[in-house]
Amino acid sequence: MPRTTPVVIDHDPRAAGVPTASRIPVLLAGIGSLAVTALCLLFLARPGINQYTADNGVLATALLSPTAMTATLAALGGLGVLAAGSRLIGRSPAALTTAVGAVSAVVFGVLAQGTGTLSTFGYVVAWALPLVLITLWILAFRAYRGARPMLLVVAVALVIGGIVIRGALAGYVETMAPMLPGIQWTIASVVLPLLAAVAWGALLIRDARADGRGRRATAWVTRHRVLFTALAALGPLPYAVIRLTWLTPWPQFGGPVAELDPSVRVQGLMLGAAGWFGFVLTLGLIARWGERLPRWFPGGSGATDRPVHPLAAIIPGGLVALMLCGAAVPLLLMMGLQGALIFPAWFWGPMLGLAVWGYAGHRYGLGERASA
Repeated sequence: MPRTTPVVIDHDPRAAGVPTASRIPVLLAGIGSLAVTALCLLFLARPGINQYTADNGVLATALLSPTAMTATLAALGGLGVLAAGSRLIGRSPAALTTAVGAVSAVVFGVLAQGTGTLSTFGYVVAWALPLVLITLWILAFRAYRGARPMLLVVAVALVIGGIVIRGALAGYVETMAPMLPGIQWTIASVVLPLLAAVAWGALLIRDARADGRGRRATAWVTRHRVLFTALAALGPLPYAVIRLTWLTPWPQFGGPVAELDPSVRVQGLMLGAAGWFGFVLTLGLIARWGERLPRWFPGGSGATDRPVHPLAAIIPGGLVALMLCGAAVPLLLMMGLQGALIFPAWFWGPMLGLAVWGYAGHRYGLGERASA
């Protein structure tokens, strides 16, 4: 296996004469806060589309009314825009950016999330998964001539299976169709705060690294990243395995509805497939294909393997870790011990966060330099 070359990171963006590229993390944090502010102001102007008024277990609604919470998110986003803008022009004390960034990461990434976050994200992944699998099938068919007969057999089997259960698939589509109008606001209320939280968290980590803080912790996490990644990969397995029982006459975690309605069974299987997809992607944090794209992957010359940009894994991985941490407490309150075992967000979120941290330390060479 070829040795991974650490990715070079720019110097501290607060230093004099920094290149424009070093300001990108600050700019992204400001843009994330601006997006949250714009969304919340729209929700305040049009209460009918305000997703924070729904009963989705958002932690902050235990302290504030939905309207007050929406206004607070808008104000915090505005403060983040001012802090990032002042940082860009060199007129913001480091302590101010750190304070605003820390509060933004916690509020946007944890307090503004809830059980609705998980369901929204799960459905989006489940809906996108068929397109992902079709794309991978096409790429594999083009790249591996020897595997084409087997791939054709798989495709024919899936088509026949789709014809056999076409009634259940049609029922699933009819069930999901009413969810589509207005779903963009649900997705935006989940994704935009999470992205802003990830941007602020990345900026805080960058500043801590530039100041020499956290090097020992990064070195320790990087040394144990395989263990953390393996533990994180276990997170979606209980849910994914239980959903496999929906292929049998004795579906678990679904009640009598799953036994009677084939469309509900299809829905559960797709959500379970999303869990297996998360399991595979998590293992990518320690797999070779998580660092280097194969030669047959689109967009390259085909001559050599190309490195995967670290942020391609760090950003989505950090986003999911934050989402799970934010949903952990509401999920425990709503489902109790059963929910804690079937969907262990309380364990999965922190372990995934550590796995992503270790991946970043490995790819950027932070752990090696810190332990040197």
